[in-house]
Amino acid sequence: MINQEQLPMVAMPSMNDTHLEDIILINQLSAAAQSRNILATKIFLEELVEHTIAHFSGEEAMMQEHNFPPYPIHKAEHDRVLKELNNVTRIFSEGEGDFSLITSYVDGSLIPWLINHIETLDTVTAMFLVNATKS
Repeated sequence: MINQEQLPMVAMPSMNDTHLEDIILINQLSAAAQSRNILATKIFLEELVEHTIAHFSGEEAMMQEHNFPPYPIHKAEHDRVLKELNNVTRIFSEGEGDFSLITSYVDGSLIPWLINHIETLDTVTAMFLVNATKS
């Protein structure tokens, strides 16, 4: 679980709003897995995948529109994490409801990655985009 106070803020309010939506979904997924509710866990996994696709696509479109120089690096990281999330979703859905897979992924990988990603790549990206839109 992650609380809003742990969420780093960037220079673009729209990105902050999307990150807040991320943690709401992550927390719903975590709670479903902790309560061992297989249907809710599958639903929140799928919602998180759909949200993540939209989140990453939106950021990538803004980066491309403004010719963000490190776009390939940022996109490659998005692609890697989305592939990882899709793999976890597939393994959980095809298996027998390994809730420890979900909790270990969320707590041990996804949340730390999200915080680090926001503090590094998203912070730089947001500053660039804010400056690019002022010109």
